[in-house]
Amino acid sequence: MEFKPIKVATGSADDEGRLVMHEGKLIAVLVRLDDPGHGPAIGQWSLEAGFNGVDSAKPPLFANLQAAERWIELQLTNFIAL
Repeated sequence: MEFKPIKVATGSADDEGRLVMHEGKLIAVLVRLDDPGHGPAIGQWSLEAGFNGVDSAKPPLFANLQAAERWIELQLTNFIAL
């Protein structure tokens, strides 16, 4: 799994992002929460978009990119198992 840095036009201070690639395909977009309006969630990573089983009705927050990677791997494993 590869995390490629990218700036995301969110319209707020939350512009640090990562394109998450798996086997050469985009499977998720993560954004780091930096806007003061996020309160205690500042500094966490949010799943902005997910594809091919890495989506969620309630996007999760991650303390760091390692936690996001573990969650994404679990989603991929569950999706493939279906």
